[in-house]
Amino acid sequence: MKKIKEGQAELLLPEETLTKKSYAFYNPAMEHQRNVTVACVKLLKKKKILDPLAASGVRGIRLIKEADVEYVKFNDINPNATKLIEKNLKLNKISENAYAISQKDANLLFLEKEKYDYVDIDPFGSPSRFLFNVGYALHKNSLLGVTATDTGALCGKFTNACFRRYFVYAIKTSFSKEFGIRVLVTSIIKNIAQHNMTFEPIYSHANHYFRVIGLVKYGPDKNLNNIKMISYCEKCQNVKIGVEKFCDNCKGSMHILGPLWVGKIQEREFCKDLFFNFNFDGKKELLIASQESDVPFYFDIHKMAEMLKKSPPKVENVLMRLKKMGFEATRTHLCPTGIKTNASVKDILECIK
Repeated sequence: MKKIKEGQAELLLPEETLTKKSYAFYNPAMEHQRNVTVACVKLLKKKKILDPLAASGVRGIRLIKEADVEYVKFNDINPNATKLIEKNLKLNKISENAYAISQKDANLLFLEKEKYDYVDIDPFGSPSRFLFNVGYALHKNSLLGVTATDTGALCGKFTNACFRRYFVYAIKTSFSKEFGIRVLVTSIIKNIAQHNMTFEPIYSHANHYFRVIGLVKYGPDKNLNNIKMISYCEKCQNVKIGVEKFCDNCKGSMHILGPLWVGKIQEREFCKDLFFNFNFDGKKELLIASQESDVPFYFDIHKMAEMLKKSPPKVENVLMRLKKMGFEATRTHLCPTGIKTNASVKDILECIK
């Protein structure tokens, strides 16, 4: 065993932690999403937490030590993980009144119908099999965080896998990271709606994994109207909400994708509060998210320049030109060379030229 520190938590970990067959799973590259999670829970004052796929216990321990939570239920079906969680709780001198540990299948644990203020689903691979039953563990003023590492399926690289797991028809697009986030949100909303509740995203992140955190509220039909089919042109990267047979820019055939969430994928004011109230590495993305347009689907300037066989211009120059033309135009936190704008593809291509 080795000892490390993350946030205010000290952890005992096995030497190998990154495979499904590890003694207990721990991914240091996901420290950023745990930093944001701690900040979200602290800002929203959530007190009773369920970590149903707890692995090493790092998230729950950090929430107890850093976010003023009163109680965390740690669960993992792996007996090695539950033993390690207990060791790590004792290492961090956590009071026995502040936690409980169980060793169950997460879906069976959800069916016990005990309600929590925050539940975090962070599996190895796809979270899809947990998204219906988790509704039993949520109340109508709670917080839900979901991570997915099956990025190939979510971003459309594996069309059949995306449809099989999330019931969304997908292909690889020029805005693949946003597409993946929106597939994940779509699946959460449709599953939570069956419990007479809705899911409202307040933060999203895309890297080698996709991550969404949102508020669970009453009103199953509130967000369903924002799940729509979209039309995408591979030839010129045009995208439209709704079903369009032909591209209005290049006259090529459009791919019909979806159904897909086309509403907000983050709350700008909430991201601003996170940025100004907490300090951790990588938080600049929160500042970009707090200023980002809610227009769905970004345009990747470098990919568009490549399509035109032009050297890519500076993103700031394209944004400035679009604003001078009277359009809304911002960066996106999901892609360093991407922009969000209500301008047409034709206008964007003219700016790049």
